[in-house]
Order: sequence, then structure tokens, then C-alpha cells
Amino acid sequence: MGLGNVSEGREMQEGSRNGGWSGNGYEIVRLCGSMSLKERDGLVRTLKTNLTEVGLRRMAISLVGKVLSPKPVNRDVFRGVMRKFWQTREGVEIESVRDNIFTFQFGNMEDKRRIISGGPWSFNDALIVLEEPEGTRDFQRMVFNKAEF
Repeated sequence: MGLGNVSEGREMQEGSRNGGWSGNGYEIVRLCGSMSLKERDGLVRTLKTNLTEVGLRRMAISLVGKVLSPKPVNRDVFRGVMRKFWQTREGVEIESVRDNIFTFQFGNMEDKRRIISGGPWSFNDALIVLEEPEGTRDFQRMVFNKAEF
């Protein structure tokens, strides 16, 4: 048994004591390298081919908004208040993205249009600027500098 094998044996023993992790990155690379999928393994999972279409439909009934406040907004209170004010027919999913930026996923286009046309909206005396997402546009590039009055 060579020196490498003794070391591997000790790490394997340590690995069994540590829940299977040997701590040796080279061992993990070696094991991953030995893994392969063969044609006989067969189909594992079929992905939906219309994911882009579904994503575009969801984006069409979505808005991104920013509460223009120097203070952080209480996310849970914001969600509850906006749902109550907007009273959408099919509900609205409100998710916090970061720094007072939220996404709004409506159940239908009519609710989205009503919210846009019913603005401007505010929360705790701070203006909420709403934008429609475009493609794979990143939230960091949205400027939130226009609101219709």
C-alpha cells in the first residue's frame, strides 16, 4: 500500500465518522469524475417546453414597485395594507426583492390595469413607483423615477 492509499484510507475512516465527508476535495473531484449518465439510464425528468411562454404570461400580469422612503418598509405590514387597498379579484402575490422594492404578481390583466390606472399609490406617506418588467431586465437597472398623476 503506497502513501497515497494510506492517506485515502485514513480520510475514508474520518469521512465515515463525519457523516460521509472526508474533507478531501480531490476525493470529491475523483468521485464526480467517475459519475456518468449512460443511454441505458434512461429519461430522468422531462422539462416543460413552454417555460418561456409561461414566463412571458406571468410577466405580463406583473409589476415591480419601489416605496420611495428613506426608511425600510415593514414588509408584512406593506403586503397586508396593499392587498386591502387594492382589493383585487383574484388576489395579488407580493414579494420583497430588496431595499423597499417589491414584485406584484396579479391573478389577471384587469386587476393589473386597474392598479396602474388607479394610481399614484402611497404607503406611509411615501410614493410607490410602479414599473412593468421587460424581458430579463434586472431590478438593479430599474430606476423608479416616473409616476403618473
